[in-house]
Parts: sequence; C-alpha cells; structure tokens
Amino acid sequence: MNDTLLYILGIVIVVLGLAISIGLHEFGHLIPAKLFGVKVPHWAIGFGPKLFAKKIGDTEYSFRLIPLGGFITMIGMYPPENPAKPDSKRRFGAVITQSREAHSEHMEPGDENRTLWSKPAWQRIIIMLGGPFVNLVLGLVLISSALSGLGSWAQGSKVEAVIECQEQMIRSNATCLVDSVKTPATLAGLKSNDVVKSIDGKSVSLASDYLPVITAEPLVVHKLIVDRGGRELELSVTAVKATLPTMDPATGEVVDKVRAYVGVKPEYIRYQLPLGDSLGYGMQTVGQTLGFIVQFPQQVYNSVAATISGQDRGGDSAISVVGIGQVAGQVTAAESDWTDKLYSNLMLLGSLNLALFAFNMIPLPPLDGGHVAGGIYEYLKRGAYRLFKRKDPGPIDTALMAPLAQGIFLLLLIAGVAMILVDIFNPVSL
Repeated sequence: MNDTLLYILGIVIVVLGLAISIGLHEFGHLIPAKLFGVKVPHWAIGFGPKLFAKKIGDTEYSFRLIPLGGFITMIGMYPPENPAKPDSKRRFGAVITQSREAHSEHMEPGDENRTLWSKPAWQRIIIMLGGPFVNLVLGLVLISSALSGLGSWAQGSKVEAVIECQEQMIRSNATCLVDSVKTPATLAGLKSNDVVKSIDGKSVSLASDYLPVITAEPLVVHKLIVDRGGRELELSVTAVKATLPTMDPATGEVVDKVRAYVGVKPEYIRYQLPLGDSLGYGMQTVGQTLGFIVQFPQQVYNSVAATISGQDRGGDSAISVVGIGQVAGQVTAAESDWTDKLYSNLMLLGSLNLALFAFNMIPLPPLDGGHVAGGIYEYLKRGAYRLFKRKDPGPIDTALMAPLAQGIFLLLLIAGVAMILVDIFNPVSL
C-alpha cells in the first residue's frame, strides 16, 4: 500500500474514531437523562443538514453533514422566567429569552416533570458529567490497549551487542587495538545474548532498570545476575567516565560530554506496561492537557503569528481537527509495521478522548463543566438554606449565563476556524 493511501487511511481512522467518540459522549448524557425521566428530542453526530435520521420513542437519532461535533437536546434546560424579574428588564434580556425558548420548543402537555431543570441538582450533575466521563473511560481504555495490550518499543534486558572498547563508543566502526581502553561491559565479561535478570538483588525487566543505576554511580561495583544460554552467572560491573558524543535533549544536537557509560547495546522489544502504569500514564496525560488548555489562547496566537510571518510552527503547538487528521495520516504512512500503525492510532485517539474530557470539564458555559458547576453551586446553596432553616431558594437560573455562554462559544468558534486555516497553510510536520 503506497504512502498516499496510508495517509488517507490515517485520516479516515481518526475521523471515524472522533465520530464514535462524540457519539458515545452524547450517549453518556442521553442514558442518565432518560433514566431520570428527562425528555430528549434529539441525539446527533455532526451539525448542519441531516444525512440520516431515525426516530425511536421520543428521540430522533441523526447523522449530519459536518462531522465536527455532536449534541443532544433536552427539554427545559433552563427554568421559566421569574415574573418578579422579567428577562426584558435584564441586560442581554433578548439572548436570555431566546435561550429559554430554544430549550422549550419541544415541550408538550404533560412534559412539565420531564424537563431538565425540574430534576434535583444531583441528577443534573450526573447527566452533564455523563458525556465527559465516557470520554475519560474511552481514553483510558484506548491508551491501556496500546501500552498494556500491544506494547511500546523499549530497550529490553537482553544484550544485543557488547561494545568492546572506548573508541567504538565514539565511532561505531572503529577498530579496537591492543592498547585500547576496554569498556566496563567487556571487563565485566558481558556477552551478546546475555539476559540481565537482576542488579544488586533487584529483578529487572528493561535496560532502564539497570543501566541508569550503574551509570549513576561511577566507580561503584554492581552485581549483575545474567542468564547465558540457560545458565545463571554473577558478573561485577563498574561504570567509568569518558568524553563521549551525547545528544542534547534540548536541541537534538550531538555534542561531546563527559558522562558515565557501560558499553552495551540492549535489544529493542515490545514491552507491555502493567495496567496500573498505563492508567497512571492516562491520568498524567489529563493533567498535562489541563495545563495546555490554560496556554491555549497563547498557543493560538503563536500559531497564527508564525503562519502570517512565514515561520514553521513548533511541534507541540495547538492543532485543530484538520491538524489531528494530518498527524494521523503522517503517523499511519510513516510506520512500517501494522502493529506500530495500530499502536500510534490507539494512542492518538486515546489522547484525543482525554483532551475532550479535560476540555469539557472547564467550569464555564456552554461546556459540560459549566452546567456541572451550576448544579454544584445550587446543591450547596439549597443545602446551606436548609441548614439555616431558611426558605428554599429554588433552582438557580442558569439561563442568566446564556450571554456568557454565547460569548465563549463565539471565541471558541473563532479560535477553531483560525487553527483550521493554520493547519491548512502551515501544518505541523512530525
């Protein structure tokens, strides 16, 4: 299969994966809403004209032309207008009124107790948390399937080759002479195909379990147990320091640096992480995503500025849905092994779902986190009123936040369009 077809395949995979993720997100809202008796007229993947629609019970399920999101419609998301404080006398009253009506147009006689606002705050919180929770679970499942199921490439505990002398640490094709400085691995008696089982009594599975321990303490003797053809041997190895070519992690350039070394070339293997470590990696990704979201406005500005000035974007810059498709295409075309292609796409889709979870948990309208924050505030407020034996203040009027929600939606729309244009004219290259 040529690179162009593989590139297209990568884009198709991420588009389908995103559509499924969005659909499951909306099911995460739909299922608890129905369980709690809320009427849900619409469930949709995408926006714009309908490509397919089928009504089951009260709900019409549809797929739409523009696959850049999804939604469900629940009746009565906002409480009715307070006659004592009519919307017409509020700032942005028209926007508030429009928002109330938009979520009440599907009301029919007998639906009064099927509105979202009429449900207890804890039920509304569960309903709004349902979507992000699905993305969180799906993201962790996909990432765990990649890390603990397929496994990532890592240096294993088996020695592929032993570097004989210090000159070969500098130039791999150098010839070791009689007076050449032998490497610690050679002096210790390590050989190709040895499998390191333990260091100083501690079991190891990867090269990263023993090599850093040795190089962290130059001139200190460490005891290795190795399996050589089914026979266990005890070897003593001591790291030494030398000026060697070393890649600078900040610049990627190779520079000469004094560092400790051993002189072994470990064999690369597919290593399946323990499930707990995979889940931990996923939760760490959520934390990193939350930190990235804080920097998102600056990232958008930097990306737009770089595009206008003709500069290349940083590899860690923000990207749009178009950019995600481009990355998926590049990854799928670049990987030579089908297992690697699957691994990369699982990690990409898993990270995308965790990003959807983190983004939707921002406590601002119109995001799910904004509705959750409103429900928590109401729950605490009404609880405090009960505690002090005051009259129940009733549900909070979240419709009053509609102007803010529209403003944030407009900003997100502008940022999204800007990033799509940036990804088209100045794409990120892996």
